[in-house]
Amino acid sequence: MRKILIVEDDTVLRENTAEFIKGQNFDVFIAEDGLIGVKQTLKYLPDLIVCDISMPNMNGYDFYKTIKQIKATATIPLVFLSARTEKEDIRAGMQLGADDYITKPFSLYELLKVIHTRLTKYDTLNQINDEKFQALIDHPTLGIYIYQNGKLLFYNNALANIFGYDYEEFSSVNFEELLNEKYCDKTEILNALDRCLKDSKASISLKLEAIHKTLNTVSIELFGSTITYKGQTSLAGNIVKLTSKNSPSIILKETINSPTKLSNRELEVLKLICKGKSTLETSKILFLGQRTIETYRAKLLNKTDSKNIAELMMYAIRNRLIVIE
Repeated sequence: MRKILIVEDDTVLRENTAEFIKGQNFDVFIAEDGLIGVKQTLKYLPDLIVCDISMPNMNGYDFYKTIKQIKATATIPLVFLSARTEKEDIRAGMQLGADDYITKPFSLYELLKVIHTRLTKYDTLNQINDEKFQALIDHPTLGIYIYQNGKLLFYNNALANIFGYDYEEFSSVNFEELLNEKYCDKTEILNALDRCLKDSKASISLKLEAIHKTLNTVSIELFGSTITYKGQTSLAGNIVKLTSKNSPSIILKETINSPTKLSNRELEVLKLICKGKSTLETSKILFLGQRTIETYRAKLLNKTDSKNIAELMMYAIRNRLIVIE
């Protein structure tokens, strides 16, 4: 059963709205102001929040700003309720990122329609986001991994194929087994990875010779940045196979990389792309024209040297601009 939180200081309106929504097969929770609303949000993690704006202790705007700063609640859809009808107030709410805005007085069936619409849209965006991330990890040549304590916790088909393995059989291969002692110092490489894991802002680049399943050598380049994965510091990044022309002349090269300097607006657009937002949706959220958004997308691809959106998302992951949970 989907969970709805109603944050409203008017007792009669709050109780009547809660009773009506509960009768439509929703699990409903209530709060009389923003402070209590934050506590209820963290306790129940609702699927959608209906929130008044003018409330004591903490108003609706401050409530929304607060839950947006908390990772567990940042993506919960929110619909503002208010007696305010001025365009400036509506614009202020939407600029914060609210999903909809209903002015009082309103029909309970109108509210119900908005709830169904926003939940459907949220589910659709989640599906699109999952599909885009799946497209990213299914990249035919870009090996993607998450590394922790000498083990690959996550990898894609392309990574297994670089070393000559099928996806299933690669699960039994330890990272250390891939290092070719004839051409590189295993200890040095593992220590470099460990040093990177100890620095929350570090990233690393390694060029080295690894061992193929056939026992031949394969030249690879590994990129990685520290992320938090399942509560622990890990390395996430990609591995690419080098051709004979660009095989490593230096076996190990450890660096602390700085990401390409992006403007605040470019970062906003990038994060929305990674959330699966379309050009139209991004333009509405940022109050910019679709052509302007397309220009920003083109600039991002050019600045990050990405050939497509999948590679752009990988750039964002590698430079910790988005978080993998």
